[in-house]
Amino acid sequence: MFGYVKPFKPELRICEYETYKAVYCGLCGQLGKSFGAAARLTLSYDFTFLCMLHYALSDEAPGFSKRRCYVNPLKKVPACGESEALRFCADTAAIMIYYKLLDNIQDEGFFARAGWSVLRPFAGRAYRKAKSSRPQCDEIITRSVLGQRELERRNASSVDEASEPTAAAMGEICKLLSRDEKQQRILERMGYYIGRYVYLCDALDDLKEDLSHGKYNPFVLRHGLCKDSPVDERNKVYAAAKESLYATIAEAAKAYELLEITMFEPILSNVLFRGMLVSVDEILSKKEKIR
Repeated sequence: MFGYVKPFKPELRICEYETYKAVYCGLCGQLGKSFGAAARLTLSYDFTFLCMLHYALSDEAPGFSKRRCYVNPLKKVPACGESEALRFCADTAAIMIYYKLLDNIQDEGFFARAGWSVLRPFAGRAYRKAKSSRPQCDEIITRSVLGQRELERRNASSVDEASEPTAAAMGEICKLLSRDEKQQRILERMGYYIGRYVYLCDALDDLKEDLSHGKYNPFVLRHGLCKDSPVDERNKVYAAAKESLYATIAEAAKAYELLEITMFEPILSNVLFRGMLVSVDEILSKKEKIR
């Protein structure tokens, strides 16, 4: 995941933001404990959200305590203690990061490939450990990666089709957060739209770079863009993408409202009803500055 599923800090109360940071720090610690210090560099907002959602759907209460920050050892910060929610998210992150690394090695130029290849042994060790703990997650993500590669191989121009593997995988992963059948159906739908959102945000964020380097991007193919496309043509693409992303967020939020949340409700609601929208606006404002 890529850091698009995050809260909108100005609308969180101080205690809520401190709680969010404590889960974030707890996940950082779990990544280090499970896979080594370097794994902390893969920490993301997306998996912090997934972790909080996991807590909110279980009977497991997070234990908060102060400990030294791994980035700044002179500072003590509140953080969650080890838990199944943290272990699940750390394992899933390790599996996803490994496949993302393989994609980078395959898609980038010679020097970039060489750089990514240096990291492969470390990511591979983490992947094998995570796979042994979460074979179901590995199966879901592997299926998604293979489906995505096939779509890119044949240059699928449908945005809906291009986002399907990631959306379906996220739906299945979210479904694992509960054993209740009703909750599972809701989670699968919500996760589907969050996965679609993440994929489309990433494609929109990379649009200019993908155009320049001739890389696969469904927005480029769908709208027939090229390097020399005028600004107004690109603006039409950005407007269409924004509309699609806003609709996708709305569907995820509708499903979320049906869940039986036991904790962190203000923070999770902030992410779904404000933070994700702000992430889209940030991507678009960045494009305006580039042009």
